[in-house]
Amino acid sequence: MFDNKIHITPQDYIHELEEKDCKDYLFIAPTGEQLTNEMSDVYYQKDAFVPYHEHSKGYETFLIDRGSVEVTINGKRAIAHAGDIVHIEPYMSHGFRYLEEGTIWRELFSGMNMYGGIMEKRFIDKAYPELLEDPDFMAAYRLKHHTIRLGEPEPEAVSKEEMPQIRPKGGSIAQFCFKGITCNQKVGRHETGGEKEIWEFVLDKGVKAEVKSPHPDWDLFVVKEGQVRFTVLDETFTANPRDIVNIPPYTPYTAESLADKTVIQANNVKGLGLRLLEIVEKKLENDGDLAAHWEEIQDIFAENGFYVTKIARE
Repeated sequence: MFDNKIHITPQDYIHELEEKDCKDYLFIAPTGEQLTNEMSDVYYQKDAFVPYHEHSKGYETFLIDRGSVEVTINGKRAIAHAGDIVHIEPYMSHGFRYLEEGTIWRELFSGMNMYGGIMEKRFIDKAYPELLEDPDFMAAYRLKHHTIRLGEPEPEAVSKEEMPQIRPKGGSIAQFCFKGITCNQKVGRHETGGEKEIWEFVLDKGVKAEVKSPHPDWDLFVVKEGQVRFTVLDETFTANPRDIVNIPPYTPYTAESLADKTVIQANNVKGLGLRLLEIVEKKLENDGDLAAHWEEIQDIFAENGFYVTKIARE
């Protein structure tokens, strides 16, 4: 029925690449002029590493799905663990070392076409393998892909809580608590060049959202814990932990939490979520029940770029 796959399990990758110390599985190719929502999983061998470098454009958001990673950013180093998020902006020097066999590094890119650059390197390896050892050629190749390799300084060891680019599991840069729904902002609009926000929602069983107004952007979710039942047009499916749900523009859908403490991450929030929730929190400060007061607040959602037509609780 659909031209694109909406419910994407970890086995539903569209392309696979194997390198000397990892395997890369592409789920979603870059979308639109801004090359947004590119998503893949990389399975790393123990002690594999990404050398210290920076990018002149694009944003990277990484979720550690399994294992632990030594993260070096702007001269500081900390250990990030399963469930943590790492967010990198342009000109932010960074490098990684993967500390456990089979670490799963889930990648979300915007404005970069990272997978296309990796494919190009494979083409070079097939036709001109000697060029991969030519420092001048490789410097030009990286520059084409907006990447600069850097000499790594002796980093200062800190806790991950002292490194703002690491968002520990369960943490947030802003949090709003309503009845049955906790909203954790994981990445702010100011950290993506104004393009979008990333939010994590912790839901009680029976919380349901309907989007039955024509929304112009892709809605990209990852289930982290629990289960969510989606109905997209006339198809219903259950998304489990690590599943991706990629809903096209102008496509009506509903989503319902099937377990208490279900955790779902929204990776392409184009609406003004922080502004919206600040207003709603103030308006409902004596109650905090979004479902019970939906008629009072639905216009606030629309005014801030959200196409939710109903929020309900079982």
